[in-house]
Amino acid sequence: MIVYQNTSAGFIDHVGRNAITDEIKKSYFLKTGKTKFAEKEDSAWTNSFSRMSHVLQRAGLPDDCGILIEFTLPSNGMRVDFIVTGTDDAGNSNFVIVELKQWNEAKSTTRPDLVRTKYYGGKEILHPSYQASSYKIYIKDFNENVYNNEIGAYSCAFLHNYKEQSPEPLKEPIYLDSITDSPLFLHDDQEKLEKFIRKYVGKGNGLDVLYKIESGNIRPSKQLVKHVVGLFKGNKEFTLLGDQKVAYEIARDIAINAKKKTSVIIKGGPGTGKSVISMNLIAGLLSTD
Repeated sequence: MIVYQNTSAGFIDHVGRNAITDEIKKSYFLKTGKTKFAEKEDSAWTNSFSRMSHVLQRAGLPDDCGILIEFTLPSNGMRVDFIVTGTDDAGNSNFVIVELKQWNEAKSTTRPDLVRTKYYGGKEILHPSYQASSYKIYIKDFNENVYNNEIGAYSCAFLHNYKEQSPEPLKEPIYLDSITDSPLFLHDDQEKLEKFIRKYVGKGNGLDVLYKIESGNIRPSKQLVKHVVGLFKGNKEFTLLGDQKVAYEIARDIAINAKKKTSVIIKGGPGTGKSVISMNLIAGLLSTD
């Protein structure tokens, strides 16, 4: 499900008329049958999409780039904040995922791709760059139109309220792989974000790409099958989504340091409930490390 879709010109117009949140909610209520929406999301949309409208305008994108907002990943219900579609200088069809955060602070952890922030009560949650990468890989692996039509997939994270610190917790070496795959743009990095987006979709003609993403059948790609085979061989190439990743990294850390076999209850992110993970199982999965 896509909550909102439009051309870049249409999106910018809705933001400029202070109508973007109303348009998103109207579409959401129509498609889901629900009648309420979290007030904090309303505020987040107003702030983040205003910044993204500014980014797109300063990037000089053509009016016919495509915009997808709150794109629901099939089979798991997770929603991608913002996708812009178009073509590059070579005529390649591409899309760029932008994971948007309202954060102005965060703390690093010793666990790969996990951070802490006051916005989730200090719980360990995914690094924004990993989150963006995982969404991108999921779409590449499951959307038939994307992998059959060789649509290029790119991703990044934009924390538009976040002033970089020295040293910066979100740029610790433990997060390097994810940041390399999905660049992290902070408050003062807007110009870099503009260049990043313009590089991949700066020639417009994004409506066809938008349609292919929206209408693609959901089935595993051959590349996904290779990922799964590699996983059983002990390779670390399979990307976990959301609380799967949080639970895995916490359990992995506990298993490595555990002195006796036991089980542990791990709380995931907001609204996820609990998962019981056997230390015997995790230890077995880690035997190839």
